[in-house]
Amino acid sequence: MFTFYDFEVFTKDWLVVFEKDGQLTRIHNDRDALKRYLSTVQFLIGFNNYNYDDFILAALLRDMDAYEVSQQIIRKKKPKLFLNKPITLDVMQELKLGVGLKETQANIGLNIHETPVDFNLNRPLNDEEIERTFKYCENDVLTTKELFEKREDYFSSKFEIVQTFKLPAASVKKTRARLSADVLKCKKHDIPNDRINLVYDKRLLIHELPKDIVQFYKDIEQDFKGGTDFKELESRKYERVIAGVPHVFGFGGLHGAIENYVHEGDMMAIDVSSYYPSLMINNNFMSRASKEPGLFKQMYDERLRLKKIKDSKQGVYKIILNSTYGAMKHEYNPLYDPLQANNICVNGQLILTHLILLLQNFCKLIQSNTDGIIIQYDDELKNDIMIVLDYWQNRYQLSLDVDYIKKIAQRDVNNYVIQYHDGKVSAKGRFANFDGGDYERNSLTVIDKALVDHYIYDIPIHKTVIGCFKRNELDRFQLIAKAGSTFNGIVQNIDGEMIELQKVNRVFATNDKQLGPIYKIKNVARTKRYNKIPFTSENVIVHNDTLDTFNKRNLDLNWYIKETERWLF
Repeated sequence: MFTFYDFEVFTKDWLVVFEKDGQLTRIHNDRDALKRYLSTVQFLIGFNNYNYDDFILAALLRDMDAYEVSQQIIRKKKPKLFLNKPITLDVMQELKLGVGLKETQANIGLNIHETPVDFNLNRPLNDEEIERTFKYCENDVLTTKELFEKREDYFSSKFEIVQTFKLPAASVKKTRARLSADVLKCKKHDIPNDRINLVYDKRLLIHELPKDIVQFYKDIEQDFKGGTDFKELESRKYERVIAGVPHVFGFGGLHGAIENYVHEGDMMAIDVSSYYPSLMINNNFMSRASKEPGLFKQMYDERLRLKKIKDSKQGVYKIILNSTYGAMKHEYNPLYDPLQANNICVNGQLILTHLILLLQNFCKLIQSNTDGIIIQYDDELKNDIMIVLDYWQNRYQLSLDVDYIKKIAQRDVNNYVIQYHDGKVSAKGRFANFDGGDYERNSLTVIDKALVDHYIYDIPIHKTVIGCFKRNELDRFQLIAKAGSTFNGIVQNIDGEMIELQKVNRVFATNDKQLGPIYKIKNVARTKRYNKIPFTSENVIVHNDTLDTFNKRNLDLNWYIKETERWLF
């Protein structure tokens, strides 16, 4: 059913590798063979093919010059070419911004050596260069297949949406946000210039909120009517202490936390169930682009019905509901309606603020984060807290989920770990990958694990680091260093000489003093500026072969211990 592919294009040559059911197929400069092979393909899957390979394939099928089209793409001038058949899928779609194939290969421990063959050679490739390029291409295709399998849930959900709502088969190429727009029958329309003409929830007791917070948004509304650019207005933030905790208000959700806070005792995580979808339904904040705005509530009700009877299809409806808010701020999505998105976000902050104010005399606030809070409480006040929660739920026609916590270590609102009463551990930020990395992020996870072990299980930092070393968990010690689009490359200082490296590298801290630090370089006015890559040692060893071939004796364990200790609070 699924065929995986990857193109490499040179001035006089093009090569493509296909993989299907364990069989690799090579094609070199043979358009007829390409067309014959494609006649057997139903779904064609690549990595970043929506931005590159699909265009190359479409060009070849039209007898166009592949290298010329490739250069147009590299120059950011996408050709007007469309590939109708076969249907293609892009494994890169909706990955974290900036995550490329080489980085994912590095994250899962694969060989990440770049092809040494110059793509701009002004001659046909020789046999050795063709073979090396095919090997490189095969490696990328097999990685693409592996990543597709790791992202099976994502692609399955798109197929389920298309099937459930009887969308055209080719719709599976779209992002889930675009599919949500189709399901909710949204069409691009002219948006009024009203994105900050805010509407407030009729249930909101504005007079019970701090006047300065309310005034912050009123001033923004007034400045918008006066002609101030919305980008400046939506970037404004207002800092205010609520319930003894510094908070930030704006257009990105409510955030507040006690910094450098560690506690063991009675705590609650109080989250608003389906917060933004509920606000949309309660206040008719659905995108005005929808031809049938009542569909959103129908989706919500159907999801609850399916969830109640434990039907797995409820997940399809959850995706639609949760994708809608974010899509309303994306200009190129048919759901686009920034006023409604701002209404949802601002009301969400103010209503959650009201909950905090109602609770502040009965508990200690630890954290607020967009759709929920964490509080510390005394057992004798638990009943009073539950009465307040019931009142708030009834007042705003919202539902709360309460989970009980026994331990928390919180550096700030973006970096924390909590342990629930049942022993389950949840973490964010620097703590998040305590169970190990994944294909999107797998750098220095030994720090994540050591911090969680320290704060939750009282295990000394050095014991965790040494334990990972003894168990040969080498991926926990790696850092994936990449140049990024704003830099010209990466170099390493080796014995005083700057040696050029690849754009993506797997690096470790080492005891070898001949190996110096690594830098990103930027060419500015005929000079090179060197920026040391953050969170890397003064002595770095580069290992771009498969991870299992790395000699762990080269590691500087003391560096990892000290680097972890820098995160203690």
